[in-house]
Amino acid sequence: MKKENYKLKKFYKIKSSKVFQKVYSTGHSVVDDYGVFYVLPAQDQTIKMGFAVGKKLGNAVVRNHTKRLMREIYRAKRPLFKKQVHVIWVARKRLVTANISVYERVFNRLATKAGLW
Repeated sequence: MKKENYKLKKFYKIKSSKVFQKVYSTGHSVVDDYGVFYVLPAQDQTIKMGFAVGKKLGNAVVRNHTKRLMREIYRAKRPLFKKQVHVIWVARKRLVTANISVYERVFNRLATKAGLW
């Protein structure tokens, strides 16, 4: 029996600070109580997402846990995207203490507002 790999590939993530800054400065934002999406149409034919959790939201363990949950929601919802975009998802304080179902609702709400599907 073949084991399925549920890991999000590096190709689908924004890692470069140069790309992060480009999306922040030229993209448009969609705001929610739990987070913010910065959306920029992609020149290449890819859908990529970056995740940001500020130091004010908690220690490294809390920030990494938050990013892990954000990545999992994105990995599951990525096939539903219709546009080729670069998105930065910035967490707010209320998202840190939320459970996974709240992450999913927030992602759906922000993606709908941004017109990603």
